[in-house]
Amino acid sequence: MAEAVPTPPRGTRPRNRRQLIMAAAAELFARDGYAHVSMGDVADAVAVRPSALYQHFRGKDDLLYEVVNHELAAIGSAVESVGTADRRAAIRAIVAASLDHRGTGVLWQRESRHLAPAARDRLREQLVTTGRRYAELVGPRRPELAAPRRELITWASLAALMSISFQRIRLPRAEYEELLAAIAEDVLDARIEPSGEEAPAASTPSTGPLTSVEPLTRRDELLSAAARLFAERGYRTVGVDDVGAAVGITGPSVYHHFDGKLDLLVTIMLRGAEQLRHQMSRLLPLSTDDAAALRGLAHSYTAYSFANSDVMDLLIAETAHLPDRERTAIRDVQRSYVAEWVRLLREIHGGLSDGHARVRVQAALNVINDTARTPSLRTQAGIVPAVCAIVRSVLRLTP
Repeated sequence: MAEAVPTPPRGTRPRNRRQLIMAAAAELFARDGYAHVSMGDVADAVAVRPSALYQHFRGKDDLLYEVVNHELAAIGSAVESVGTADRRAAIRAIVAASLDHRGTGVLWQRESRHLAPAARDRLREQLVTTGRRYAELVGPRRPELAAPRRELITWASLAALMSISFQRIRLPRAEYEELLAAIAEDVLDARIEPSGEEAPAASTPSTGPLTSVEPLTRRDELLSAAARLFAERGYRTVGVDDVGAAVGITGPSVYHHFDGKLDLLVTIMLRGAEQLRHQMSRLLPLSTDDAAALRGLAHSYTAYSFANSDVMDLLIAETAHLPDRERTAIRDVQRSYVAEWVRLLREIHGGLSDGHARVRVQAALNVINDTARTPSLRTQAGIVPAVCAIVRSVLRLTP
């Protein structure tokens, strides 16, 4: 989000009222989630009546679109402002824009799912255009890489910078800029295999809440279908009938296995979070040292994310919209998982501050999450080892 804009006294008519409304809405949508914010909440934040908002926006969905569009456009403008193929200047420009518009990642990845498909497609095209321009500036530094791999490191670099949306670490501005620029450089310099052509369909990771060789039960089939549909279309647009039809049964038959749509979502997400925690508890005692433990966690998380990209999509995009008890349970698991990465990283790099460690860990996790959720990237041949190499570079681990 952009820096907070001072709220004018109630009853005044500032010339920048539209800007004030959008800034307030960006903060509220990113912090509380679009579904939990009313037009009245936005109006209160800028000291006006709700009716005043409709002089500038047709409704809440129009306001959301304009907010996300503005945030993405700010990142794009920063890249376009770099007039020559100067990698360092490009990175510095996008780092500054990322800090100025810190909520961009959350607003795009999580809240834009509430928009109509056509509106979201327009925003995606804007992001793709920015990515292509960024690739033109930073890609030439890796001429030995095939085009798919240059695309990978470009988008991974953007994902690392957008990761600041998902944490609230506060650092002095200059220090933060130096750290983020260093992380972006680490991504772009990662030692990865130069290939990256699309993998054959048979080797493309499967998606779903379970990765098991055991035959799937009807319950498992429903969970896998629901995860896919929720991730593709958004939880609120999918009905129980849709889930049932996906596995060849009627909607009412779903209730023999689950209490309803929310029960499906909660089960998928809790199971996914628990599987990650179980993998961590199994791996750590087997590791010979902290570096081996963190490399193992990075590989485990990457492999799981690519095999269960739909589940990861829901853990990122839908957690904020769960009932309080389930949301708290999942966030507790997520916090403890991230905390273990941070602990190991600080043990490996003695003297690394907690803030710097958390920023690097969140950047590494966001690289994995974004890549796993992007079809054009996750189908590259050898994608899991390539992403693991990028993550090791971000965390500054030896292979």
